[in-house]
Amino acid sequence: MSLFFCGRIRKRKMTHNCVSRSSVSWRPNISWAAVLLIFITPYTSTRTFAFQIASIRSSSNAPPSRRSVCVGDGSCTTVVAMAKGVNERSSFAVNPEELVKGLPESERTVINVFRKCGPSVAFVTSVMNENEDTSRNRRRRSSRREPLRNETKKDSTVAPRGRSLGSGSGFLVSSDGYLVTNYHVIERAHRMNTAVFNYNENIKDLVTNTTKFFLGSEAGNSKTANEFINKLRNQTVERLSVQSSSPNGKPRATVYVRINSSKQFQECRIVDVKPELDMAVLRIVSEPEAPYPFLKYGSSSDLLVGQTLIAIGNPFGLDQTVTSGVVSATNRPMTGIAGNRIPNCIQTDAAINPGNSGGPLLNSAGELIGINTAILSTSGSNAGIGFAVPSDPVEEAVTIMIQKDRVQKYKRPSPGYLGISVAGDSLAKSLQLKLKSGSKSVENEGLGLFVTGVADDSPAANLGMSQLEITKEEGRIILGDRIVAVGSKIVSTRSDLEEDMKARVEGEQISLTLEDPKGGRRVVYLTLCAKTL
Repeated sequence: MSLFFCGRIRKRKMTHNCVSRSSVSWRPNISWAAVLLIFITPYTSTRTFAFQIASIRSSSNAPPSRRSVCVGDGSCTTVVAMAKGVNERSSFAVNPEELVKGLPESERTVINVFRKCGPSVAFVTSVMNENEDTSRNRRRRSSRREPLRNETKKDSTVAPRGRSLGSGSGFLVSSDGYLVTNYHVIERAHRMNTAVFNYNENIKDLVTNTTKFFLGSEAGNSKTANEFINKLRNQTVERLSVQSSSPNGKPRATVYVRINSSKQFQECRIVDVKPELDMAVLRIVSEPEAPYPFLKYGSSSDLLVGQTLIAIGNPFGLDQTVTSGVVSATNRPMTGIAGNRIPNCIQTDAAINPGNSGGPLLNSAGELIGINTAILSTSGSNAGIGFAVPSDPVEEAVTIMIQKDRVQKYKRPSPGYLGISVAGDSLAKSLQLKLKSGSKSVENEGLGLFVTGVADDSPAANLGMSQLEITKEEGRIILGDRIVAVGSKIVSTRSDLEEDMKARVEGEQISLTLEDPKGGRRVVYLTLCAKTL
């Protein structure tokens, strides 16, 4: 791939202003800026070009290059004008709402989604860790191949050291640093680390079993014999095992992320993977100084063909790239990285290129409805046919992975478990229509979630909660209990109940308002048990 610039950059002279942001920055003198503004003021309108200068005053505490400029409408804006010899960037404050005035609604939607969701999108890369000598030699060879570097090193991003194993996109799904990406983005790093771990575990089991088989009878009750056997086993395991970490103490492979065009890479650990959905969950190793902005899930099952979609990612390493399109088709089957078929994938014409993998596919409300995963192309680049794994199964898998990691790694309380299943929206509507047509005497027939299943030995079963049943002979529906409210909060959809239960933990006591088939209501109290993860 070739990247063409529209201006030629030289060391002492720049002939065009259409250049890369990181290469050259033109810093005007404040005096020339003032002269230019005074010259053009008589020929411009205060409405269209409100730069009527009332005063340009210096601040006693500000550097010589900082001035407060009062414009024609009376408002003052602090402008940092770069004088000669001052090594600072030019900057000024702009109200975001002023920038989108006059734009069509469709364009404002894309802009607002990017402003809202862009800070949650990350660049994901993985490297194979090497010792210092190998890494230093690699950097020397790289510097010979690429003699032209950015003039200011502080503006350049320092890439993680090591041999690259692949890169892509990802996005934050929690405020404490959990991210989601495609499994194939970090597959090589994951397989490298797990292969070494599995090999060492197999060697340990093999040596232990072999030692017991040949020398177990020799041990008896002799302490000396037991010590000899243990020493022999440990030495054998040590000789046959492969070092699980690199010479610098890190794992064989490490995953790094760079969030929202940050110049700093942060180390991540792989929490868990699910190749069947081509999905992986990462967690930033360092604890956040402030909560991370994260994406909220939308419903991928409610998508309609023609609906607007927005993709954010890092195609070819160009971070924070935004493309838009529509839902081209739904319910497309796709063969995943594990060789299985992923059903109900989303087809879109939003531009997806290598590097977009793992990035979010968003609806016009800024909600996650898919993970950009694959393209259909003869050239390897975008051809208008891209596929995304739907968010509904991803949300379920990610929630379980994160909950399990929080319990095991950070000793958080286990999620609370009620032990019931309730009808979805479509089934609930059908049951309500059945009630209206067949039973006019039932009061409040539109309220409450239909309980369709009660698990054995669960808090709901111990409470005696009844579930909906269908007779085999006649196919007749026998209603059970319906959940009207959890605590003081009324629940009208299954998502309402699931959202409420996400915040519940093991041992928490809650109250449920139930309604029986005859319309009678009762309030019950129960204690949640631990959810099996």
